[in-house]
Amino acid sequence: MERYWIFLGLIFCLSGCRITTHSVPNIEGSRIVQTENGQNYYLFQTKLQRPIAKSWFKNYLDLNREDDLVRSEIILFPELDKEFLVTIRIKDDREVYTDIPVAEKILDSLLGNDDDENTYEESEFNKKDRDDNTGPIKFFVNISISDNEGIDHISTSSLYSSRVRDFLQQLENDFFEYQKNYKALP
Repeated sequence: MERYWIFLGLIFCLSGCRITTHSVPNIEGSRIVQTENGQNYYLFQTKLQRPIAKSWFKNYLDLNREDDLVRSEIILFPELDKEFLVTIRIKDDREVYTDIPVAEKILDSLLGNDDDENTYEESEFNKKDRDDNTGPIKFFVNISISDNEGIDHISTSSLYSSRVRDFLQQLENDFFEYQKNYKALP
C-alpha cells in the first residue's frame, strides 16, 4: 500500500513538471563561433530589441538609412584604405517547454472526460495557456567581417585578424555602454 501512495505521489509530481524542448542559454561576454562551413562570427547577447540595436549599429558604422547591415562595405581602418564587408545580424530566440500531462490524463480517464468531446475555440485564455510554454525572448548579435575575395577576417589565418578582433571588442564595449544607458530597458 505504501508503494501505491509513493507511485501516485510521483505521478502527481511529474504532472507539474516541465521539460525544456528548446534551450537558449545566456551568453556572458562574447565569443567567436565557427559555423559548419568554416566561417567565423562574433557573438554576444543584448537586452535591446532588434530595431533599436539595428539603429545603433547603423549610426555607429555611419551607414545611410537605405544601407542594410548585411555585407555593408566599410573602411574599418582608414590608414589601410581597405574595404571590409561587415554583416551584423540581430537574432532572437526563446526557450520552449513541454508540460508532462500524466496526472491530467489520469484524472480525465477517472472522471470519464474525453479529449475528443472537448472542442475549444481560440480565445484569449487559450492563447495565454499556449504562450505559457515559452520563455522570454533573448536577443543575440552576430557579426561577421570578410572582404570581396571572401576572406574571413575574424579567423586567425587573416592578416587583419588581430585588428579586426580589437575593433569588435571596442564595438561591443561601446554597444554595452549604450545599452547600459538606454532608458526603455526593464
